[in-house]
Amino acid sequence: MEKLCILLLLCMPLFTTGQNASKFAFNREYTKVKVSKLNDFKQSIELEKGYLYQLYAMQNGQDVVLVLSDSNGRTILEMDSPNGKFGPEILEYTPIESKTFGLSIKRFEEKGNPADGEVSFYVKKFTKAEMLVREQRKKELKIENQKNILTADIDHFWEAFDQLKTAKNHYDSLTAFQNLYIDCATSGLVDFIKARNFTAEEYVGILRKYPKYYNSVRPYTYEVKQAEPLIQEIFDKLKSLYTNFVPFKVCFAIGPNRTGGTISDRFVLIGTEMTTTGDSVDFSEFNAAYQPDPTKLRKVNIPQRIKGIVAHECIHTQQKNQLDSNAVVCTQLYRSLREGSANFIGELVTGTTNYSDVNRYGDAHESDLWREFKSSMCHFNSDDWLYNADRVKDRPADLGYYVGYKITQAYYNNAKDKKQAIADIIEIDDPLTFLQKSGYDKQQKN
Repeated sequence: MEKLCILLLLCMPLFTTGQNASKFAFNREYTKVKVSKLNDFKQSIELEKGYLYQLYAMQNGQDVVLVLSDSNGRTILEMDSPNGKFGPEILEYTPIESKTFGLSIKRFEEKGNPADGEVSFYVKKFTKAEMLVREQRKKELKIENQKNILTADIDHFWEAFDQLKTAKNHYDSLTAFQNLYIDCATSGLVDFIKARNFTAEEYVGILRKYPKYYNSVRPYTYEVKQAEPLIQEIFDKLKSLYTNFVPFKVCFAIGPNRTGGTISDRFVLIGTEMTTTGDSVDFSEFNAAYQPDPTKLRKVNIPQRIKGIVAHECIHTQQKNQLDSNAVVCTQLYRSLREGSANFIGELVTGTTNYSDVNRYGDAHESDLWREFKSSMCHFNSDDWLYNADRVKDRPADLGYYVGYKITQAYYNNAKDKKQAIADIIEIDDPLTFLQKSGYDKQQKN
């Protein structure tokens, strides 16, 4: 975060060249600020001792370098964050004395970077009360980050969400999410942001697009906190089933509706807005393809659903990330085994079976699906079988989960030592050999 803040400082592009510091206004939006190969953007700005300033600049197709200098033109900070030509540059700075600073934005000298471009920016000056809140939040985060199950990001998100009601312009909305959610991220959300590149800009855009959805899912997201003891049960059960269990943490955050769950080196990361959708959630703003069948909506036990999702994701934290050096690269099969085995072992951990539309369709067409899958199982591209909800037609998406589940199930059922079988399944590093040992292909021929 300290490096980011320095970076952001540099990002602080201010105003058209030659304008006076006295004319600069904090907490307002400046748009269409021009930067070119021949001319940097420069601005003088008076900063007051002891106050926190946040500089939020948005790159719009041109990669720029941000520079903070003293009144004599000597560079204090210089930075170009690694986000390319688009996205935010954010800087925070608290001067140790009141004086005039120079802020400039320069085109990054790189082949392919446009010679001319524009950025927009906003400089927020925090009040003393706002600074105290931030300091208090830092103390709270130290306590939260020591827990195994983190839920504070849910509360932070809705605090930022409520702040949008009083936002006077676009940058008010952006800084609300930056300050109240992203800058207050738990260590789990920090990993989530890094993995999925969430930004305040994306959050504001998605909330404008789906306000009914987010408002209706809000009550369900709070139910996550009831799942904490159930998640501890998952840890304990997995330890008893798998000797090589490596402890991990779980973070429940709220994303821009594009990630239900993933993992980092230290966390299971759950997109709570996608995993807690109950029977009263309003999907009317979505395209028809993404709206659930209203006849199948039913009251959902959110804590139990969360237990199943976490069980699946926690298996991913234990799986190997590399194939055996002698294994045949068989990408479609390998990825399907990873997902299907996470479902299968997850069911052993929770003691419940998730009989979804994918399973029902798979059981009704199992032999045909296996023949189709087998014909392409070593393809590098697994798009026909995994993560294809936006492309699939005439049958459920993600049928690779089903195929991987059935192969894993066959291996487990055929094994005499069930505990060793669980270890073999979690530690798959040779997919073709595992398939052969499972006996699943022979079952489908009989």
